[in-house]
Amino acid sequence: MLDPVGPLPASVYWRRRAVAVGAALLALFALLWLTTWLLIPGAAGEDTTPTGAAAVSTPDSGAAAPASPAPESPAPGAPQPPLPATAGPGPADERESTGPAAPNAGPVDETVRPDDTPRPSVPVPDAAPSPATGPVPCADGMIEVRAETGQPSYPADARPELRLVVTNVSGEPCVRDLDGAEQEIAVWSGDGADKLWSSNDCSNPATDDLRTLVPGEPVAFAVTWSGLRSEPGCAAERARVEPGGYRVLARLGGVVSAPAPLLMG
Repeated sequence: MLDPVGPLPASVYWRRRAVAVGAALLALFALLWLTTWLLIPGAAGEDTTPTGAAAVSTPDSGAAAPASPAPESPAPGAPQPPLPATAGPGPADERESTGPAAPNAGPVDETVRPDDTPRPSVPVPDAAPSPATGPVPCADGMIEVRAETGQPSYPADARPELRLVVTNVSGEPCVRDLDGAEQEIAVWSGDGADKLWSSNDCSNPATDDLRTLVPGEPVAFAVTWSGLRSEPGCAAERARVEPGGYRVLARLGGVVSAPAPLLMG
């Protein structure tokens, strides 16, 4: 059986046997593949790529929780979802909001300060030429002192603005010391009997303010009053004045203004 017998050379018979054996093996492999394909449905279309399996794998329940997934991007041309509205202040926020500062909030500086608010000139006599030695000192009769209030009335807990205005009413320039120690703005009772507050009681430091007053040109100073009573030295406890009508007077040296009315409350 192993040695070929026939009229042809032995090599021919060996080649024929090799071809037959190869054909048989090929047929056997084809039969095995067909059998596997029929017995295991879907095996032919299964994705065996390792990267594909990893993309759809479910994380183990014992693993750390993944980060929140990013929102899916909408398809091109699709309407964009509305942005979430920013939450406004709730009732608790409204209760905590203080709004504008109260008129009497915080400390008050009751120091008299220069007031550069423009104001109209005052009619005065025709100016006389100044002497060759320069402007003369302003005598009390050459100046006028006026008291003013920021407005005629204020709420009971407000901080009124009070002013002292000095004007040279003579017909020539003169020199006057407007030192803070020479100034005073005071609040009196409505009948003028009691001085309730003075800018000199708690703070009105001396200043070096020697200046030439031009005839008819007012020079003003202002102070913010806390609405509290005061005494010289400011040592006593200060109480708020009651609602009602008061008088404001201003003084520069020995020149005192006429009273200006002030209504509180």
